[in-house]
Amino acid sequence: EIVRADITQQTVKTEALDNGLAYIRISSFEEQTAEDFRKALRDLELKGTKGLVIDLRDNPGGLVDSSVEIADLLLPEGTITYTEDRQKAREYYKSDTNFTGIPYVLLVNGGSASASEILAGAVKDFGTGKIVGTQTYGKGIIQSISPLKSGDAVKLTVMQYFSPNGNVIHEVGVAPDYVVELTKEDLVDGQLPMENDRQLMKAVELLTAH
Repeated sequence: EIVRADITQQTVKTEALDNGLAYIRISSFEEQTAEDFRKALRDLELKGTKGLVIDLRDNPGGLVDSSVEIADLLLPEGTITYTEDRQKAREYYKSDTNFTGIPYVLLVNGGSASASEILAGAVKDFGTGKIVGTQTYGKGIIQSISPLKSGDAVKLTVMQYFSPNGNVIHEVGVAPDYVVELTKEDLVDGQLPMENDRQLMKAVELLTAH
């Protein structure tokens, strides 16, 4: 018999850095991602972590609800994002008053898209964390597919996502607070060694500066 196994993709990876800092990479936003992030963050809070680097580089997105839940853990009370349809009807996603006391920096790049940009756009507007890296991808439209009677499917654009301050994400992206480029020369055998990761180094510098 064939048994279907639920393969849970590990989307949240935590590493300790020097000077009481920690690093969390979120590779995509799946069902389990927000819960995994919440657990990782709670562990770091209990350990007295002094600063946190959250890596959203090359994170293509995924479930918006998952990124909104993570934003809620990082942001004070307010609007995380809102959608607007063609009729200009809006739906707001809110954050409550609880948020982490650990200072944090987000890393983004041109591969950070969709749900990643919703999170980065919210953090940028709230100003609770700094953003380091390069301009994000610019995908802020969620499409839904409506079938036609003939059996063909037609793609319809339905919702556009905006940052809390009303900044457009689609085809614009989120600009980092600190632009730091990486080049091909930084790679070793196609991988980026930590000591060559200038974006990470900038984040660490920002977190150790105060």
